[in-house]
Amino acid sequence: MEPLAEIVNPEQIILDKALLSLNTGEAQVIAGVDSLEMSERCVEVPWAAALLQDSHSVLDIGFSMSPPEWMGVLLRITELGSKLVGIDIIDPIRVESRYRADQVSAVMEVPVRVEDFLTAKPHDELFDTVVCISTLEHIGIDRATDPSNSATVFERAESATDANDFRDPATDSAFLDAANRFLSSQGRILISVPAGSGGPILHQDSLGYYTHQFEYGPEQWTALISDPRFTVEQEQFYRYDSEAGWNQVDEFADLTDQTSTLMPYATGCAMVVLRKIM
Repeated sequence: MEPLAEIVNPEQIILDKALLSLNTGEAQVIAGVDSLEMSERCVEVPWAAALLQDSHSVLDIGFSMSPPEWMGVLLRITELGSKLVGIDIIDPIRVESRYRADQVSAVMEVPVRVEDFLTAKPHDELFDTVVCISTLEHIGIDRATDPSNSATVFERAESATDANDFRDPATDSAFLDAANRFLSSQGRILISVPAGSGGPILHQDSLGYYTHQFEYGPEQWTALISDPRFTVEQEQFYRYDSEAGWNQVDEFADLTDQTSTLMPYATGCAMVVLRKIM
């Protein structure tokens, strides 16, 4: 009898590459045919992990809903001595079942502020790094249900026609206001977002509910990175092709024909490091 084929676990492959990126400070993104049928996690998570190597204090936006690949990176930096605080509109206790068994206890030890980042104020410390990985596109659209709701933690719709598609145009400006409040002098924001033609796109979540998430187009991206309180330290862009996988492209304009409406993951990804000037 031939041995059973080894089961490939994309999440673990991405996490392994991300932890290598964290250790070396060099992003070990997964691209080309090796990334076929992988989500944007294969590029954004190693990218962000490499940038965390020298961070001493990190505020992670959207912590509670972090995918296991990114959660693994966040938990590793705490093991290495970095201060980590999460902030999310969802309490981790409500979604404990979504975490990997080997991550649950460590996740529950991370201090998490359960509130809206846009209106949050620092308590007693600032951070050298604020991280927002595949989360900004949900801010301004997603709202938490009452904690007594055991069906879904987000206010979402059972039909596509009832799904909320409104996002205040001032959301990104409010996000940068909040990041500026939490950052120490010359601190950084690491941001990754789905990118394409732009605007709210329909999405069906893992429970079958409908919502919209914001897909950044060139106009929205330019506005996001042009705040005079920050300078652009690095930009990277990737696009997905069903035959070629994820590959880096030169500029945002190379993503504008992409859209991920009703797809399980993005087909364009934009990433930026914004450095606080003062």
